[in-house]
Amino acid sequence: MRNSTQKVFLSIFTMIIAFNFDLQAQNESQIEKAKDKYAKSIKYNDFVVAKDALYDLLILEPNNTSYLDSLAYMYFEFNQYASAALVSKDVLKRNPNNQMILQVGAKSLDQLGALDQSLKMYQKLYNISDDGFVLYEIIKKQYELKKYDDAMINSELLLGKRIVDGSRVYAKNETGNEIEVPFKAVIKNLQGMIARKKGDEESAKKYFNSALTLAPNYALPKENLNPKD
Repeated sequence: MRNSTQKVFLSIFTMIIAFNFDLQAQNESQIEKAKDKYAKSIKYNDFVVAKDALYDLLILEPNNTSYLDSLAYMYFEFNQYASAALVSKDVLKRNPNNQMILQVGAKSLDQLGALDQSLKMYQKLYNISDDGFVLYEIIKKQYELKKYDDAMINSELLLGKRIVDGSRVYAKNETGNEIEVPFKAVIKNLQGMIARKKGDEESAKKYFNSALTLAPNYALPKENLNPKD
């Protein structure tokens, strides 16, 4: 009787192992098909199909966060900012220090007009990265939110960073063409805008002139010195 029972259990156990092995093989096959679908759709610039493949992969491998990362980037690149922000939020639940996703989330929230939330995300990113360009985004958000004192303090902090002296960024000249200007010139122009909002016109003009000394063809400080209104 005992031997018979043991044989039954052994047979059932063998069947379970075989069934699980078959399921695993099927799952691996589906994963490979989905990956191939994704690769081919990216190659041929069919991002609708690529997004569909990513959703397949998310279901097949729910613990692989790289698929969510890719989905967030894809939504952002195609200006689907609400979706990009929502996906970023889910990624950050799993990995709060994912710098690329913090940036995608912050920019998406900015595009959606959720400036407070965008600012908080940029601040978190800056605390992790100590990146001067991220601090510049924080200053811009603080300016837009009328937090002028905080914006001015941070602008002075930014000017003290090494990256500012050697960096150049793109800006517009008077004809609307893009030119390279020193990063410091852009910061000085922003300081002038902050000073003007604080009611300090004399300081504002000094900042604008400082920006023009660094970048004579930079259109914004010229316009700010001679506003049309």
